[in-house]
Amino acid sequence: MRFHPDLHLKDLSGRLHWPHRTHTRTSAITRTHSPSEDAEIAKATVYVSTVTLVTLLVVLAAIAFGQEALHWLGV
Repeated sequence: MRFHPDLHLKDLSGRLHWPHRTHTRTSAITRTHSPSEDAEIAKATVYVSTVTLVTLLVVLAAIAFGQEALHWLGV
């Protein structure tokens, strides 16, 4: 399989990472973040990760309890 010649990994990675890069500015970062902005981003990341972890644990516990309940009922 051949990739289109205009498709570059640098452009693809630029689409995934923040701040978004345009085709005209693939190597220049438009602005830097202040330490307070970085701290807010870090807090938001920790919060989202914690909520995701707790949600997954609740779902897995519910699945395990459901399987045990079905086992107890003899289903």
